Amino acid sequence: MRIMTSNIWGDYFGNPVDVRIDQILSVYRKYAPDILGLQEITKGWWQSGLFEALADTYAPMGTELTHHDNFVPFLYNKRLHPLAKGYEHLTDTPDPSKGITWAVFEDGETVFAVCNTHFWYKGGPEHDAVRVINAEQLSSLMEYIHGRWHCPVFAFGDMNTRCDSGVFTVYGGHHIRHLWDLAETKTDICSHHGDPVKGEDGKYHGKKTTADHTGSIDHIVGLGQFAVQNYMVVEDQNALDATDHSPVYADVTL
Repeated sequence: MRIMTSNIWGDYFGNPVDVRIDQILSVYRKYAPDILGLQEITKGWWQSGLFEALADTYAPMGTELTHHDNFVPFLYNKRLHPLAKGYEHLTDTPDPSKGITWAVFEDGETVFAVCNTHFWYKGGPEHDAVRVINAEQLSSLMEYIHGRWHCPVFAFGDMNTRCDSGVFTVYGGHHIRHLWDLAETKTDICSHHGDPVKGEDGKYHGKKTTADHTGSIDHIVGLGQFAVQNYMVVEDQNALDATDHSPVYADVTL
């Protein structure tokens, strides 16, 4: 099973979605994840046709909120059967776009769960403390799902923090592991490559980063029993041009 997380670069900055949607769609179709976690799904992205363009293969999770109030929905392959689902806003976080969309799935005789999230973003010790609260909430949810359905639970998203932060201290205390550490094959690349720049042609152009994985702020973690074959950061030019975060995917065996 392939899990991908992708901060899609919301149109908060005068960066319209219509000139970037084809590039990001090409990435998703090429890598064909079974679960596709998305962050920064603004009203512009909800209305862009992104979900409709992928509807032959994927169904959305997280559409229950009104007025496009869920900025962290995800897509799942239609062969998967949802058993339970939910959404939580991240508490003590002064930003309505920060939350967790989760679901439990059945795939044949296998059961697993996923949580898609986006943590608080500002820098400084007081903001690090907010992300620790975010991590405690996510960890508690993962433990609840793991105990209730007795299945592996994966969490992913833009956590706005490096692996040496207090967030991962929290995860370690809950026996939640980073899939990069477990992967047989992995790329030593930072997931954040910076904002693409709009050129005279009206299109956005991004560049590869020279930073290694220790600078990543997009992560995939897991609780329970599973194996990880690959953990990869996508550096296709279409991904570099479409968003400031390179999509990250992991191939897992349950």
